[in-house]
Amino acid sequence: MAQKKLNDREIEELYEEGIFKITQERNDFLVPQILDFVNAKRWVNLHPEYQRRLVWDKKKKSLFIESLLMNIPIPPIFLYEWDYSRYEVMDGQQRLNAIIEFYSNRFKLTGLEQWQSLNGKTYDDMPQLIKRALDRRRISATVLLAESTKKDGTENDLRKFVFERLNTGGQKLNAQELRNCIYSGKFNNLIVELAGNELFDKLWEIPSYKDHIRGGQISAELAENNLFKRMFDCEIVLRFFSFRIKSHVKGAVKLILDSCMERYQKADDDEIIVLRNLFISRLETSHAIFEENVFRIKDSHGKLRLSQPLFDGVMIAIDRLYEDKDTLIQKKKQIQEALNKSLEDPNVYDLLIGKQNTAPAIIKRNDFITELLKSYL
Repeated sequence: MAQKKLNDREIEELYEEGIFKITQERNDFLVPQILDFVNAKRWVNLHPEYQRRLVWDKKKKSLFIESLLMNIPIPPIFLYEWDYSRYEVMDGQQRLNAIIEFYSNRFKLTGLEQWQSLNGKTYDDMPQLIKRALDRRRISATVLLAESTKKDGTENDLRKFVFERLNTGGQKLNAQELRNCIYSGKFNNLIVELAGNELFDKLWEIPSYKDHIRGGQISAELAENNLFKRMFDCEIVLRFFSFRIKSHVKGAVKLILDSCMERYQKADDDEIIVLRNLFISRLETSHAIFEENVFRIKDSHGKLRLSQPLFDGVMIAIDRLYEDKDTLIQKKKQIQEALNKSLEDPNVYDLLIGKQNTAPAIIKRNDFITELLKSYL
């Protein structure tokens, strides 16, 4: 539908109402103040899973501390006032985390170029004069104020808009990283948790979270995993919740996933428990039926490879037929053979490879696998 053309007076009235007009203020904070704000939970969303997983290594953190010590100008951080005098960090997590971890003696300085004599030292190890100098450094913050969202329901729109504009340079947030920013809450935390489920990680060849995340530190092996580092593992989990109700699978896939995050953003503890059990039980049943080759499909060279579309189809089919899971598990060999046989048909192979990531293709794919499994009941 074409947007109504507004005259100049109508445009001015929209501006006066505050539509897409952001209220902001600027402040400077001493480095020790930042610790106080975070500890008092006035500044939130600083944990490593927030925003993106391309976390700084010890050298990058150390060089940032060196820049503070040398009083080199630092780009401002951006805060969003989600409640009066309560702030969400929108941009600057890595810088703030480096400060907090260093002041907490969680890493030793390394790779310093101008202050090489400080290499190997924690905050407590540094000479008193150096510590006092660092304590006097300031971080600038641009604060987007709560009154920027005068109308109900505009908060997520504003945050999404600002995040996108803040990330026009450098490495932009992808769709799932952006969802992780915009729709923070219990459901988003569940998505991250399920992406670290031991069976899920084993099946998707992701290094185990429990073995590779220690004390908030992510190992290099996990950090460089292609699914983990840009949150594609979280998107795979989200697809299950987004596609399991057929009536929700309509329009652009990106919007389907966004709508699912918004739908569950206010989920309470009881609903989160139900959703957690739902995902894990369907994952375990999928594995029980298809065993080590679950979610894998042969490519044109005859090599088995993981397939996200096949994951969608199998998980949704198991969800629809879950009451009959025992029968399906008993007939797992026949089901495996039937799926492999069906893939010899080029049309079926093309459907399950999922060259088209559209709502109709997703529905057709999910229905096909559901009917295949149902034929063994």
